[in-house]
Amino acid sequence: LGNLIDVAAKEGECEGSVTLYEGSEETVVTEDENVKVTVEKVKLVGCGCFTLHAKKGGRGRSYFLGRRGEYSGEDIGWSKVRSVRRVECESRAMPVWGVIVIVVGLVVVVAVGAVIGFRKYRQYRTVGTEADTLD
Repeated sequence: LGNLIDVAAKEGECEGSVTLYEGSEETVVTEDENVKVTVEKVKLVGCGCFTLHAKKGGRGRSYFLGRRGEYSGEDIGWSKVRSVRRVECESRAMPVWGVIVIVVGLVVVVAVGAVIGFRKYRQYRTVGTEADTLD
């Protein structure tokens, strides 16, 4: 029973880290931290999302790391990283209401297009049959 509880607790955990590479030096960050690194590349390992910031305290320009893998300084857009923040991955995802608004908007556009198209088709058919009867 004790092992079962431990496993359940660990399943909810999200262990992830960001490694900042400056030459041969590596700086590993697992939580909010101020750093002073001129990065050549950045590697996100494990789960979780992070943001890199150009200034201390999570201020300045930011770059969102949302998927595992390596990022170059060119990907990020600047090289001097002064802070790293762990963030909720969902905070960068589109909210559910946003998806609903987009879907409803697309349905309305398609419906309006269908109605206009059907009316034009009916007018075309009507004009075509009137021309046929005059001959």
